Amino acid sequence: MSGSPNDREDAGTPWLDVCAASDVPEGGVLSLQAGGRSLIVCRAGGELFAVSDRCTHAAWRLADAAIHGGEIECSLHGGRFDLRTGAATARPATRPLRTFPLRTAGERVEVQVPPPLG
Repeated sequence: MSGSPNDREDAGTPWLDVCAASDVPEGGVLSLQAGGRSLIVCRAGGELFAVSDRCTHAAWRLADAAIHGGEIECSLHGGRFDLRTGAATARPATRPLRTFPLRTAGERVEVQVPPPLG
């Protein structure tokens, strides 16, 4: 789990079981719904990450995105984001991608997803 301000644990938000760790291959992306949000779980360098399923540039789904090292690249315009922090690392993306705390419990992946606003 990363320690960026974007994905701090919230003691009042439950951990949701979202998939088996084996469901996410190295360099792979798994799109899912959890806690009323669309997100993806991906694996890079053997580490799992949970991020929003929408690029902040054009709201394009990231389910078909490519993983390059520790970054995810949007398939629409090539914007890139750091998987650990969510920071935009390549234009046209300039706003950070939402990241979510992730942990493994045995072979299961759990993500802490606050409820959507509104």
